Amino acid sequence: MDLIGFLYGFGVLQSILLAGLLLFIRSGNRLANAFMAGLVVVMGLNLLQSWLIRIGFYLEHPSFGLLIPPLDFAWGPLLYLYAYSLTSRSVNWSHALHFLPTVFMLTSTWKFHTIPEEHQRNLLSYLWSQREDIQLIPAVANAIPSFWRHWIDLHLQGSFFALHFGTYCILVLRQIRNHNQLLQRHFSSLEKMNLKWLGQLTLMCLLFLLVFVVFNRSQLLLVGHFDVNALTPSAPSILQVLLIYVIAMAAIFQPSLIRGISAATLDGEESPKPSPDSVETEEKKVTESGSAPPAPQETTKYERSGLSLEDAQAFKILLMEKMQEEQLYLDCELTLLDLAKHTGLTAHQVSQVINSQMNQNFFSFVNNYRIQMAKDLMSQPETQNMPIVELAVEVGFKSKSSFYDAFKKATQMTPTQFKKSLS
Repeated sequence: MDLIGFLYGFGVLQSILLAGLLLFIRSGNRLANAFMAGLVVVMGLNLLQSWLIRIGFYLEHPSFGLLIPPLDFAWGPLLYLYAYSLTSRSVNWSHALHFLPTVFMLTSTWKFHTIPEEHQRNLLSYLWSQREDIQLIPAVANAIPSFWRHWIDLHLQGSFFALHFGTYCILVLRQIRNHNQLLQRHFSSLEKMNLKWLGQLTLMCLLFLLVFVVFNRSQLLLVGHFDVNALTPSAPSILQVLLIYVIAMAAIFQPSLIRGISAATLDGEESPKPSPDSVETEEKKVTESGSAPPAPQETTKYERSGLSLEDAQAFKILLMEKMQEEQLYLDCELTLLDLAKHTGLTAHQVSQVINSQMNQNFFSFVNNYRIQMAKDLMSQPETQNMPIVELAVEVGFKSKSSFYDAFKKATQMTPTQFKKSLS
């Protein structure tokens, strides 16, 4: 077995073991783990397909030749449904529609299984070999429609797979952004609750697609057809094996994320609120405009929700007084529901006032107090030399990294640069 064959075999074995771990692990979201296990399996099957081609298995058993390739179109839906179920949203039977391209590709190969075995072997040889047999080309041309000839010659399945999986990766990134925005409406600290790690994993999938497309298309440009025995498949395969390992390990070691998301959902259910569409619409207006809506629009909004403009302004003052006098922001676990209990308001009222009266979400509202306290401490002679990690914990952050991110977002400077600006 050569190096590339070993790589394929290792990837297949790895996918089986990691999928088993995902299916039988007891922690975390088991439905999400099942989707990720499915993704690992179909990725492993793709490597198995390449390995079986290289050892000539399909030339001896041609009827199995087109069973695995259609499963490539399950990569995107499985990644998307993993992210979808990970955010504590229910998956129903309608989500099975995401797999229609997979089903279509499977059913489109039915005619291949009806032709004689010799014709199947010729077609597979034409599809994957170097096409040194000049008699093979007219034999295949007479056996299949011209559309499928172009599909094979241009290797359009690889192009459509890249487009399909890439689209789902974009959808996952969008879903992550929306989910993190939801968390920012409920929590003042997002460590181990946001989906930043899944975003990085999805970007790695896009990197794999870029490498795949480059090597896939380069064969057509250099040799005029797709040759599975060429050396070029090695780079995408190495990245694919690495991708299988990374996504499985990331899924296995995310139990705390599930608890955080469940907590966010619970907070949202305990607080009275209008329909999600109306809240999201108002938040979108604030975000896009960068300022509070005009007074007449505010009045109409608060009349619909039972909160007058005068009450909203009074609640704004109450929130600011509570935060300053009781220093609630020093609690690194402070949530929207906690703040509501301290002020005697409902969680929805607190969120509504912060969004529309202060043009912020809960996450920014609390962290601005923490940043201001950090700036004060760095400005005072007795505390200006406090280590950054100690300073971060002192003002209510859980980690140095979250403090750095929040500080730079609020001041356009790092804490170190802010210290230098004072001297």
